[in-house]
Amino acid sequence: MLIENPITSTELIEVFITSKGGVYQSDKENCLFLSFSGKTSKLSFQSLSDLKKIIDKVDLGHMCTLIEHADIEIILLKDNCYVLSGIEIIYLKEILHGAFTMFRLNHIITDCLNRLVVS
Repeated sequence: MLIENPITSTELIEVFITSKGGVYQSDKENCLFLSFSGKTSKLSFQSLSDLKKIIDKVDLGHMCTLIEHADIEIILLKDNCYVLSGIEIIYLKEILHGAFTMFRLNHIITDCLNRLVVS
C-alpha cells in the first residue's frame, strides 16, 4: 500500500536509515514503513521479512552478466511491486539487513536488561 508521506510523522521511530532510504516503526499502527526509491510502503513485520528473503535470493552476479536483457528484477509482494536495478537491489539489501540487525540488537538488549532485573 502506498502511503503519501508518513515519514514526517513524529510517531515514527527510525529503525535504520541510509542516504537511499530507511525503515521506520509505528507503534500506534503496529506496522513498519519502508521508504525507498521515492516510494513509501506500509508493511507488516512479516511482509518486511518476506521482502528481505526475496532480496537475499536475487543473484546479482547472474543479473550483471545478462547481456541481452536489462539488469532489472521485478519483485511482487502482496500490495507492493518493486522494479529494481542491480544497484537498487544492493541499496535495498543494505537497508533491510541494517533494519533486521537493529531488531536483533534491540531483542538482545531487552533480554539482557530483563535478566538484570530478575537477578
